[in-house]
Amino acid sequence: MDEGKTVKTIRRLIPCPVYDVSGTECWLEEMAEQGWMLQEDGFFCGGATFEQSEACKVHYRLAAAENSTSMWADNNGDPDEEELELNEAFGWKYVAKRGEFHIYRCCDPEGRELHTDKEVQVLAMNAMKSRQWDNLIRCFLWGIVYPYVTLHGNFMLAMVGIGTIPVGLMMLGVLFLVAVPMVNAVKLMRLRKKVAEGKPLGSGNGWRKGIWKHCAVNVLRLCAVVYAVVFLLTVWDDEIMREDYIPLTEYTGEVPFRTVEDLLPFGEVDLWNMGNMNTVREWSDLLSPVNFEWNENGDVHTPDGARVYGNLDVMYHETRGEWIAKRLVREYKREGKRIDVYEPLELELPEMDEVVAFSSIVKSHHIILRKGEK
Repeated sequence: MDEGKTVKTIRRLIPCPVYDVSGTECWLEEMAEQGWMLQEDGFFCGGATFEQSEACKVHYRLAAAENSTSMWADNNGDPDEEELELNEAFGWKYVAKRGEFHIYRCCDPEGRELHTDKEVQVLAMNAMKSRQWDNLIRCFLWGIVYPYVTLHGNFMLAMVGIGTIPVGLMMLGVLFLVAVPMVNAVKLMRLRKKVAEGKPLGSGNGWRKGIWKHCAVNVLRLCAVVYAVVFLLTVWDDEIMREDYIPLTEYTGEVPFRTVEDLLPFGEVDLWNMGNMNTVREWSDLLSPVNFEWNENGDVHTPDGARVYGNLDVMYHETRGEWIAKRLVREYKREGKRIDVYEPLELELPEMDEVVAFSSIVKSHHIILRKGEK
């Protein structure tokens, strides 16, 4: 090749899952026969980069890595010098890494097979198995345990407050992102069992059959990641900007509950003008069509010259079923116990189906009322 000449490259989506070792090898060999050689470190983000060359017959082999292949690992996840020198002595050149495998190429059709010692392969697969379990534990902790702890188990409150459909899609996406590595781990463990028993891994010629399934999984995984990022940024932006909140002085609608003016009808209300106080948010959701978040802070000056000051916060929901309302009562009570020094109060309201009352560390009173689905 002339010095300075531009090498033509192409990029292709990987048509095989990481556990389909023989399928990946067969695909790479077919690309070489078409005049495309896998570029060094050519695997990245679900795709592979090839550079144009003369069509030839070569062999590719995926070898289970004994150590982590992460870019943060020692030696950038590449094989150590001793392994590289040993394999090169038998005609196998290290090309790239994919998942838990190192990829080697041999241009000699009659060359010695890579890693013919079954015990060496099993040891490498055992190390890979240990890393897979660590990966599964991390996926479970970050995908299942962390969201549960962050929401304190109050999934119904999150769905009604943020939106049933957005939260539901987020939960499905997280479960999908956790399920994919679990499936890969199970497949790799089966692969290890085959190696240990000395069984063939297959010819690899059937890799085309699973292309659409593999591509669909990759597309869904990408969509889940993108949606999770957009969802989190949107929720964060809503919390900061509070664009859905309307100042009480500008609100012209009617609310289905009593406000300070209703509770003290003979006084004059003087609302405080501080920060995000004295706002109302009205929204609809699939599980709860009518919702209000009401925040009222100020002073009430009574005709006899007395002054009553404080705040009234109301969360109001008209749900689509009594079971949803019951769930919200439990989660509001759980949230109250979490953020305050919970001191139960005696309160009887016979007209209500459920009554929960308690005081907090700042001596404010919290009352949770349920009547049917409201």
